[in-house]
Amino acid sequence: MNQQQRAIARLRQLLADPAASPTEIAESYVGAISEQLLQFARQAYARDGRGVVEMDLRGLDLRTATGSAPIAYYPADTEAAEWPPNLDEVLASYDPQREAVVLLLQDTSGPLIYVLE
Repeated sequence: MNQQQRAIARLRQLLADPAASPTEIAESYVGAISEQLLQFARQAYARDGRGVVEMDLRGLDLRTATGSAPIAYYPADTEAAEWPPNLDEVLASYDPQREAVVLLLQDTSGPLIYVLE
């Protein structure tokens, strides 16, 4: 079983567990689609330079798959009030040839930053 298959299996477990937190489910969702996020980030980097993939899960119920999850790429020089202050540091230090920075926005916690490889 590869990493993505393990992530999908974990997501299924969390979705079946009524006690699982929305943050845990959202983090597992990022893991389950990490390969697609990396591909998207690499394509966007080639076009727009260093930047962040933003996943906005606010208002989305991952348990029922209702709603839509906008995923967008923003160049590093973009500024948004809802972004955490340490995002600039992460964007300056990641290796866009092998990594992607993902910013997860959700209702149940503050913004979460992931660096995917």
